[in-house]
Amino acid sequence: MWRFGWNPGRTLRGADLEAVLVSAAYGTDPLLRAGCEAAREGDVEAGATLLVETREDPEARAYQAEALGRAAVDRPDEVAALVEAGADPADTMLWLGHTLLARAMTLPSGGTGQADRKAFEAALHEARVPLEEAARANPEDAAPWSALQTVAMGLGDREERERAWTEASARAPHLFPAHMTRVRALAPSRGGSAEEMFAAAGAAADTAPEGSPLPAVLALAHAEYLRGEQRRLASEGNSAYITSMAMGRLHGEAVRELFELAQGWASAAAPHVREVQAHHLFGWAFRRAGEQDLARWHLGMVGHYVCDVPWSFFGSARAEAALAMAELGVDPSLAEQGG
Repeated sequence: MWRFGWNPGRTLRGADLEAVLVSAAYGTDPLLRAGCEAAREGDVEAGATLLVETREDPEARAYQAEALGRAAVDRPDEVAALVEAGADPADTMLWLGHTLLARAMTLPSGGTGQADRKAFEAALHEARVPLEEAARANPEDAAPWSALQTVAMGLGDREERERAWTEASARAPHLFPAHMTRVRALAPSRGGSAEEMFAAAGAAADTAPEGSPLPAVLALAHAEYLRGEQRRLASEGNSAYITSMAMGRLHGEAVRELFELAQGWASAAAPHVREVQAHHLFGWAFRRAGEQDLARWHLGMVGHYVCDVPWSFFGSARAEAALAMAELGVDPSLAEQGG
């Protein structure tokens, strides 16, 4: 199943690998990436065509809406105009909602700047409108509700967050992005608790369909927890070195549980739009645990794509992932350059 052969032909450096890595923000499927590129250049009709084909597949629909939203972040008016051109209102509002949500996420949300916070909240409220309209236009669609979780999380609206989670999970119980947001929303840094967060991640992993990458959300819970602890230690005045040393590694039962989940997925994995994301999560976790062979295998499966989560929790996603790959001897330049 897992083969751990490793024979690097040269010494790899993180700085060199950074240039090789390609962001997975626009997806890892060549057709989707082409649609995103077209949307970035102003051809939004191409994106609308892609969404039409996802109506019976919640995972693909949520995945494509996210990617297309990022691609059209500077073209919300052109996306909105698709309705007048005859595009399906549910598809268009879902895309517009993700476009406005992606734009909101580019704004500063933390710190002490009241003006920045107000601008961020206003952008989230703006994104909420088309997402709610998409949910009304297609009552069976889980994708708008999954995105509305993110809106509510950003606004700190616990009641709306719980409602969005309930609606999303009722329509698509194993929707990967809905569970990702659920885990992050329950993090101690957002007013939840470690117990709640790990319970949600564990329940998702335990009930995941065979072959689903969903168990990787448990690795996400560990990343969220460690990020919160790192921030806490830094806020107490500890140096970056002391904070890093204090965090230590994942160990013991946590690693055994992750190993069993990753092994179960790898042994029966079915093609899935989130598989690269899952490999990054497991790869990060096993590297943190000192399980180099496991980390190397997972990061060797991502090709030349890098996901922000979980690497961006601890620095630049591209730099952190490249450093991990260099340490493990994973060369993304050997991947097929098809995306």
